[in-house]
Amino acid sequence: MEGARLLYISIIVAFSKEAEVRASEGWFLHVTDFHWDFTYGTQDWSCNDDVSNHGLYGDYWCDSPWTLITSAVEAMKNATESRSADFIFWTGDNVLHVGNDKVDLDVHDQILGNLTDLLRSFFPTVPVYATYGNHDYYPHNQFPPHNNELYNRTLEQWKGWINDTRQEDNFRKGAYYTVKVSSGVRILALNTNLYYTSDKVTAGVPDPAQQFSWMEEVLNSSRVNNEKVLVTGHVPPGMAPPLGTRWMYEDFHKKFNAIIYKFSDIITGLHFGHEHNDNFRVFYDQEDKPVLSLFMAPSVTPWRFKIPALGVTGKAHNPGFRLIKYDQSTGRHLDLIQYYMDLPESNRLQKPLWKIEYVATKDMSIPDITPASMDLFVKRMTNLNGEEFNMFYRWRFTSAEHVSIKSCDRSCHAVLHCNFVHSSKAKYDQCVTGLTSGAVNVSRVLSLNYVFYVAILIISFVK
Repeated sequence: MEGARLLYISIIVAFSKEAEVRASEGWFLHVTDFHWDFTYGTQDWSCNDDVSNHGLYGDYWCDSPWTLITSAVEAMKNATESRSADFIFWTGDNVLHVGNDKVDLDVHDQILGNLTDLLRSFFPTVPVYATYGNHDYYPHNQFPPHNNELYNRTLEQWKGWINDTRQEDNFRKGAYYTVKVSSGVRILALNTNLYYTSDKVTAGVPDPAQQFSWMEEVLNSSRVNNEKVLVTGHVPPGMAPPLGTRWMYEDFHKKFNAIIYKFSDIITGLHFGHEHNDNFRVFYDQEDKPVLSLFMAPSVTPWRFKIPALGVTGKAHNPGFRLIKYDQSTGRHLDLIQYYMDLPESNRLQKPLWKIEYVATKDMSIPDITPASMDLFVKRMTNLNGEEFNMFYRWRFTSAEHVSIKSCDRSCHAVLHCNFVHSSKAKYDQCVTGLTSGAVNVSRVLSLNYVFYVAILIISFVK
């Protein structure tokens, strides 16, 4: 009798613990880089090549038509029917790739307003923690380190989501803010466009809009108050493939990395956009222990960059968005579900086909998506011909089946692998040299970094 009673108690305790674990699990959405081309099908301002047959949901050469954008947000809503989203990260770049001569402040404001209204209509009760992308400012990229008309206008649209009058001065000053979600996790929403190498307004400014000092102040307070922090923004730190571009000015990059390393004990994840492709980075401490994971969501826009003068062309990729599972009490990242639209098939059938591309824990064979787990996956991708790397290479382009996506050779593998594990240019270049030694002309691979950097600058100013 006593044994039965103990068994009954142990079962109840086990179920209680399981229920407690389930109760602390939450989800949030991440969507980025809508790049709405309101001229698609008429003037095709964003298109980098002639488009003879305009698909209903867009074309790989062009930015997003409204049909694609509304379909993406509707798919986000459908993805959360069985797993409610606590909040949404929307990491910017909503204006089409076009010259400054074709747009103005009012156009930018209207684009941001239309997308804000769309998200709010599908998610009326879900807070959206939004940040600017480099194309969202007018003129493009030139975010100033002080108050301006766009910051003021956008705050009027987003302050209901921010829901903290104390943060309004921060947004007016530099378009950044912090909020504490209902579970207790803190969000740090940053304007990292201030550090972008295409922003000539902030070049040489020690601390644009005092965002660095504010970051440290908030993170110090979070540490004292035992808060866990999620960091979100548009332009990410680190060395970006395909050719090792550092998006931030070197001095800003060092300061930013120093801060996130300093507070790696309370930062549980970083979520950014900008690169258009699926990507992630792991940050390691001085003992090579993985301490931070940074995730870059693929874009909604399928736009491919193309610069004939430099012979640089982006690869085709499908639209995407993602769901992240996390522990609401600790902020620990538990899983990631990546969704994508099969663009050619959707256009052929005249209906949107959104599918689950992968579930991280299942398809990467890892227990969660914490830094230690992402490090395990990185180590398994050291084999160029291994199943894990081939899977990731397919995911990188959101499963686009296109002639522009060729097999990944040793040089291609090196720049991707080194992007995963090195946040400084010196270590990144050493890594690429080590992985490509004897197989290719390494000096040519590294010198192409400059070509790609120039290409990005041209894209920023011409498109």
